[in-house]
Parts: sequence; structure tokens; C-alpha cells
Amino acid sequence: MEGSTRSTAEEVETMNRQRAALDKMRRIATGLLVGMLVLFVLSRSLEGEASGWAWVRAFAEAAMIGALADWFAVSALFRHPLGLPIPHTAIVRQEKDRIGVAVARFIRGSFLTPREVQRQWDHWRPLERLLSHFSHVEATRTVLRWVVSQGPRLLKGKGDRKLARLLTNSVTSGLQNLPLGKLANIALEAFLKSPTRRKMISPVLGRIARTVAENKDWVEQEAVKSATPYKSSLLDRFSKAATQMVSGKAVEKFSAQMEAASKDENHPLYDKIEDSLREAAQELGEMDPAHWSDLKDRILGNQETDRILTDALHKAAVTLSEGAEKMERDGTLDQWAELIAESVANLGKDFSDLDSRVKAMAGRLAENYGVGVERLISQTVAGWEAEELIERLETQVGADLQFIRINGTLIGGTIGVLLHGLALVIWH
Repeated sequence: MEGSTRSTAEEVETMNRQRAALDKMRRIATGLLVGMLVLFVLSRSLEGEASGWAWVRAFAEAAMIGALADWFAVSALFRHPLGLPIPHTAIVRQEKDRIGVAVARFIRGSFLTPREVQRQWDHWRPLERLLSHFSHVEATRTVLRWVVSQGPRLLKGKGDRKLARLLTNSVTSGLQNLPLGKLANIALEAFLKSPTRRKMISPVLGRIARTVAENKDWVEQEAVKSATPYKSSLLDRFSKAATQMVSGKAVEKFSAQMEAASKDENHPLYDKIEDSLREAAQELGEMDPAHWSDLKDRILGNQETDRILTDALHKAAVTLSEGAEKMERDGTLDQWAELIAESVANLGKDFSDLDSRVKAMAGRLAENYGVGVERLISQTVAGWEAEELIERLETQVGADLQFIRINGTLIGGTIGVLLHGLALVIWH
């Protein structure tokens, strides 16, 4: 709250300073015009007494014309000069929405294209600078000290769940757009590339083998029920006996295969399982995202999900707070700073590939969210009142626009003198 109040006070002070500079420059420009008018009257009155006054009159006359023309041009940007509804004046007021759209489109097309973002990335090298900065122990120690000193204060009050509630809302909102199918595809593909994948599958196969073996009678009975359609008692008994014998052997063979595979990671069954998982990963990646929307709505709309997220985030905040306090008490901050700095330095050794990946990600972000930024700017400008927009523009650039009037006055006067001299050369 204090930071917000300070920021607002600074903004008001800045606007007041800019408004004062605008008023000052406006008085100078207007005073210069009045001075040219007085000089014109004086020189016109004394022109017959000395030839030099004709040159002064030419300067003053042209200077007044230049000053008035530029005053009209500057005023016409924001309002009707002298209140007269002259066509193509009060441009900002009349074309506010169109200007907002044009500015938003210009910013997006000039600054938020993947090519421009990546070009600026290469110029500024932000990741390289960040890694270089935090590879030094002193820099890392400074940040850690701030976290350790401020963290407990920010996360204080273990019973206060407002922060956790706020984070839960943010997480839930972010998960609404989560591509579950694509994430499942990525997770399966990552699992299939893992060198320990078969070690993770083998306990499952062993458990399946034991479950089938322990429930052999039930499996046989279910097989018999589904495979005896005959009404005749003799055929029925024969069918049941045959089915039970075959299913019993099949169950034993299946259980034995599962048990053997659980103990041998080179068993052919793993190849079949992995092929099936690859097919599943491909199907998940190609699945229509709309098919996942109902599942996401059910999960994220469930009160239990909301409670679990809030509890988890609250516990994480408490753990971070306690960890920061412990770090400050036992003096391990320097050790952590050295560890982090060393890790960052090692990360920097593989900088080229990491930088390429992050740069490509920055380009994709610009491409994906450029439309959103364009819409935000245009809608923000459209939401402003015309007077508010004029006030903002005038306080920002108004003082510089008054220089146009001053320059118009002086340049106009200079041209007037040149034209007067040219006329003397031609006609005298």
C-alpha cells in the first residue's frame, strides 16, 4: 500500500512538472508572437524614415505568419483553434480510437515480431548477462540476503491463508489453458526416452502377475461365464470343463510371462509395451484439445482440488519462511550462495544451446502474445476519455511541440528577410 501511494505521488509530481514545463514554453512561444507583432507595428510606422526598417518589417511580418501557421498546426492536433469547427482539426479528439489501433498495430508490427525480438535478444544478450552476474558469489549472496530478510516478513502468519488463496486463483486460472493432451504426449515421450523406464515398469508387471495368480479361480469363473452359450446340460458341462482347462492354462501362462518379464528387462514383452505407449503418446498429441476441456472443468471446478492446491501452496510458503529463518540463524547463507553461483557458472558452460532455446522461446512468446498486447493497447486508448488522452499527450510532448512554434517564428522571419532581399535584387 505504501509503495502504491508513493508511486501515485511520484506520478502526480511528474505530471505537475511536465505541465509547468508546457506552460512555460507556451508563454515563451506566445510572447515571441506578441513581440513580432509589436516589432511589425513599430517598423511599419518608421519604415519611411530609414531604409533599414523595411528589413525589420519583412522579418517581423514573415515571423508572425510562421508563428500563426505553426500555432494553428499544433493546436489542431488537440482541439479546434479558437473554437472554430474547421475541418481536419481536433485530430486526437476526432480520431482517438483509430489512433489507438494504429499505434497498437505499429508497436506489434515493429517491436513484437519474433524476428525483431530475437534480433534485440542477440544485441542485449540478457541471459548471458544474467548468468554472468549470478555466477559471482557476491551477487548471489546479495540476492539471498534480501530473500532471507524479506521472505519471512512477506510469508509471515502461518494461519494467514490469503497469499495461498491468491496463488491458488492464479494457478487455477493458468491451468485453464493448459494443453493436457500435449503435456501427456510430452510426458510419455520423455518416459520412453528414460534409460530407467523398464526398471519403473517391472514392479507393475510383477504386481499384475501376483494379482492374477492369487485370483486364478475368479478369472477362470469369469471366462467360463462368458464362453458357455449352450442350453444342453451335456454340452454345457463339456464346454465349462474345456473352457476352465484352457483358461486355467492361459492364466498360468500369462502370470508366468508377467513374472518373468518383471525379473528380466530384456524380455520381449517390454518391446510390446513400449510400442503401445508410443502409439498412445502419438494419439494423445493429435487429440482435439476440446476433448480435454470437460476433464479440466471437472478437475479445476472441484472444491477438493481447490482445497488441495490451497493447502499445498500454504505449506510451501510456510516451509520457505521457516527455511529462510533457519538459514539466517545457522549461517549457511554463504554456503548456499557459493553453491548457487557454482551451479550458474556450470550452466553457463553450455550457454550456447541454452541461449538458443530461450531466444526461440522469447520469439514464440512475442508471436503468441503480440495480438494480446495490440488488443490491450487499442482497448486501453479506446477506454480513455478524449480529454484524458489530450492531457496525457500534451503533458508528455506539449513542451516539445511549443518549440515548433518558436522555430516557425524565427525561421519564418529569416525567410522573410531573404525574400525581401531577393525582391530588391530583382525589382530595383
